[in-house]
Amino acid sequence: MDEPIASPNLSADVSWKNRTSRLPTMNPTIGVNLRVTGHCNQGGRKYMEDAFVVAYQQSEDQKNLEYAYFGIFDGHGGREAALFAKEHLMDFIVNQRNFWSNNDELILKAIKDGFVAAHHAMWKEVGGWPKTMSGLPSTSGTTASVAFIKQGKMYVGHVGDSRIVLGYQEADRKSWSCQTLTRDHKPESPAEKARIYSAGGRVMRKAGVERVVWRRPRLGHTGPVRRSTPFDHIPFLAVARSLGDLWSYNYLAGEFVVSPEPDVSVVPLDMRRHRCILLASDGLWNMLSPWEAVRIAQEAELQNESLILESALHPSMASSKAVICNPSKLLVDRALSKWMSFGMRADNTSVVTVLLDPPGPPRSEVLLRQQVLQKLRPRDDLDGSLLLDNLDKSYARKLQDCIQDRRTLPKPIVLTPA
Repeated sequence: MDEPIASPNLSADVSWKNRTSRLPTMNPTIGVNLRVTGHCNQGGRKYMEDAFVVAYQQSEDQKNLEYAYFGIFDGHGGREAALFAKEHLMDFIVNQRNFWSNNDELILKAIKDGFVAAHHAMWKEVGGWPKTMSGLPSTSGTTASVAFIKQGKMYVGHVGDSRIVLGYQEADRKSWSCQTLTRDHKPESPAEKARIYSAGGRVMRKAGVERVVWRRPRLGHTGPVRRSTPFDHIPFLAVARSLGDLWSYNYLAGEFVVSPEPDVSVVPLDMRRHRCILLASDGLWNMLSPWEAVRIAQEAELQNESLILESALHPSMASSKAVICNPSKLLVDRALSKWMSFGMRADNTSVVTVLLDPPGPPRSEVLLRQQVLQKLRPRDDLDGSLLLDNLDKSYARKLQDCIQDRRTLPKPIVLTPA
């Protein structure tokens, strides 16, 4: 396994003000090698309501991985919903029988069903969450953008306005390009606005921002909610889908105005093109475009590659002060710098960066092999696929052999700090 690209341990800052997770690499049977980092910063906000998670499931013999899991959660109205999703959403998904299918559509259905199950499970928890200042039940909710990597594919589930972006590189280009894998669920979106109204909700503008209206029983009301109950209409939430936000349940229509149903998709991973996956809250995306973010991740990767080669080929010349660059921290720092340059109070900002490598030898070993090949046969366009084609092909067979009864699997390992 590769060394972590940020640090050789799993340490993390103890303060939510500025927290980093430095995570190890992962490899087949998920079909790829992964190098993962995460970082978050409270910014200028009074509370930290973001959360992120990285986890993986070992096979029964603990020699391979069934899946790797990544999630970003941007809470609002308190951090309770985000923490609940961080701790439990994965379990609600992988406990769906369909998740263990080989059929993409059934796996995506499991993700949908897991999102909805996690949302409904919050009903049992909300009574213990802090009430609003007016004494009403908690209005805590959260975005949720998650990705599973298994059997050489990435399965995405998403509600809210956090984002997942895929970085890729065409064969004739040195710079990485980007593809956004999620769409923001905003009340101003025509499709979301139509869905909100069909569920009996409304959208109103407040301070220049379209918001889902909280149809709240007038303060002082007691007893059951009826058609004759007086309501206040409060422009409240700037996302159209989330987990939590139980206040949005329309008892007359029997559904949530702020929907917990995720968009889902599957992306076959191509190790000849795909370079990274970025998951981040809107604290990042409000300041950096997907293209800028992917280029920053590439900048960190090139810096780390140079350092690895220098240390390996010239150990006596390598600086003891050289520092491996954490791409997640670099992204958060760039976003915070832009918030500051605009004279704005920075939002909570969280990033998970997943760097993708072909299955087989760790990245550092591949780099050294490429360096030797270039010395023996110099050329600028050394085809990395030559190395890929010579890798052990047995992992493909292992993908089929590793489907097991989940009851025999070890407990999933969660790497992010509690």
